[in-house]
Formats: sequence, C-alpha cells, structure tokens
Amino acid sequence: MSSLLNDALVVAGVAGMFLLLIGPHEFGHFIFAKLFKVRVIEFSIGAGTRLWSTTLGGTLYALRAFPILGYVRMGGMEAGDFGDPNGFHTRRAWQRLLILAGGPAANFLVAMLLITAYDLTQLNDVPGRVIGVVPNSPAAAAGIRNGDQLRTVEGRPITSPDQLRSLENAAPGAAIVLGGVHANGQAFQVIVTPRCDAAAKQCQVGVSARWAVLTVKDAFVNGASFPFSAVKNIFQGMSELVSGKVPGGLLGPNGVTGPIGIADVAVQSVGLGPDTYIFFVALLSVALGFTNLLPFLALDGGRMVVVLIELLRQRPFDRNAELNFQRFGLVALLALAALISFLDIQRLATGQFPGLQR
Repeated sequence: MSSLLNDALVVAGVAGMFLLLIGPHEFGHFIFAKLFKVRVIEFSIGAGTRLWSTTLGGTLYALRAFPILGYVRMGGMEAGDFGDPNGFHTRRAWQRLLILAGGPAANFLVAMLLITAYDLTQLNDVPGRVIGVVPNSPAAAAGIRNGDQLRTVEGRPITSPDQLRSLENAAPGAAIVLGGVHANGQAFQVIVTPRCDAAAKQCQVGVSARWAVLTVKDAFVNGASFPFSAVKNIFQGMSELVSGKVPGGLLGPNGVTGPIGIADVAVQSVGLGPDTYIFFVALLSVALGFTNLLPFLALDGGRMVVVLIELLRQRPFDRNAELNFQRFGLVALLALAALISFLDIQRLATGQFPGLQR
C-alpha cells in the first residue's frame, strides 16, 4: 500500500511540475493576447490526443495527453490567415512584444512565488541549514546533504554568510574543515577541498545554506531575487560546459539534458522532500523562461527579434517566408530535443546520469 502511495505521489509530483512550467507560460501569452484583443483560436495545455475541451468566447480550451508541451494559437499567424484584422500581426510592435514576453515573464513570476511561499513556511529557520548541494561537488562527495546544519568552519563558529566564501577564496585549493549536524541529528566533521575557477577567480565547495533567521521581508527578498541568481548560475554553468571545464562538454554525462532527464530528476526531487522539489521546480521555471527568451527561431525570443527588426526597417517581412523560417526553426529544435532525449536514455541506461545527490 505504501508503495502505491509513493508511486502516486511521484506521478502527481512530476505531472504537477510540468503543469507549473507549461500552464503559466502559455497563460502569460494568452492573457496579453486577450488584453490586446487578438483572436485566440486555441489555448492548449499538453500536446497530442485531446483529453478534454470546451469552447468559450470563440476560444477552444483543451487539455491534451502529453503535458510536456502547450501552445496558444492566435489569429493571423497561419498561411491564408495573415489578413485577420484581429490577428497577431495587426497589433503594434510593443503589444506583440508583450504578448511574446508574457510566457517567459510568467515563468519568472512562478519561480518568485514558489520561493517566497516556501520561505514563508520557514520563518525563524535554523541558521546554517543546507538548502542546496551541487551534484558531484566536493560538498556532495563529503556527504553533506540538504537539511544538514553547518555550524563551524576551521573550528570556528560560522557567524556570517560570507565567512565560508572568504575562506574558499583566500587560499585557493586548500582543504577546509566543516563541522555541523546531519538532518538525523548526528554530528559530523568533514574535510573538503574547494573546486576553483581560475578565470572567475573564485572557489566553491558546492553547498548553499541559509544562515540568517528568516523574516517575512527575507522571504519576499529571496523570492524576488531568485530568478536573477538562477540566470547567473545558468550562464556560469553553460560557460563551463562550452569551455570544456565540465568533463564531456555539452553532450557528455554532465551536459545538457531534455524532458526525459528532467523527468528523472523530478522523480528524485519528490523523494528528497518538499524543499528540494520546490527549489527544483522554481529553477526549471526560470530555465524555461530564460531559454524561451534566446533569439532562436521558433522560440519567443526569436519571434521578438523579428518584431524588433520590423520596427527598425519600418516594414513587415513577407509572412509566408517568415512562417517557413519559423517552421524550419521548430524542426531544428525538435531534432535537437530528440538527440538530447536519446542521450538522456543512454545516460540513464548506463548509469552515467548524475541526477540529484541523495
């Protein structure tokens, strides 16, 4: 019975994760389209076979079988429909930009709300509680896990958030003694050697901890700042992949991952508790919003670039040619997703997928 309950919890957790990623993103596009009176043909969560649908105000609302995708079909964006007076392309440039940016903005907002809401449940938390351990980091190798409490560094009580970071950078490559208490109440003392980045001139053991006792103000500040810090970490991670600092590079065991790998990590995050799960979903939400803002064909960012170029050149592109380019971009993205999914399956099958540290 407990196994069935656990399986149900995992399924609900993974499905909930995709809904929190896809639903708000598409709703962000949808709400701005409706605000600017663009004809919305269909608002769909999921792809493939239609499981449920209803029509209201001329818009088909649908829930489909595969929850990893979603879309908002607007008038004026398909061949033979470009002349729709209530179509997307008839709206002013700033309105089209807001419609396109609405999806990523919703993802950033979801991340803010998740972190803020969770922090509000952790008021007066224990200082030094570990809230994040980077996979394959020195801290993870030393056995430090989420929920542990860090108390001392080099035998001295930790009294400020920057104390550990200062020691890491003061003596690059030198081992550091960390002391604390595991989540089960067992005291520990471990020796960790920070991993240093000479280019960035910084060293890290790979652990994040909450040092200050949380207040309501802290919760809102943490939530508001989370997308910015997450994007910074994404940039740093991508630069390390591209520069070869991560073994195997972009397509290696620690490289980019797709829906299959994400689903596997989501399953792990459900089992590691609400703090890990919420942080993971918030991070993915930022990653989805950020990725969609990249200036690539078929992504929101690519479409925004088209609008900006049209604004500069003072005339629209040929809509049929634009549509063909966007279709080409979509095919390229789907091919890339298929390749990454194949790599995900290969990593999982051979046990190379790093996942989350347990």
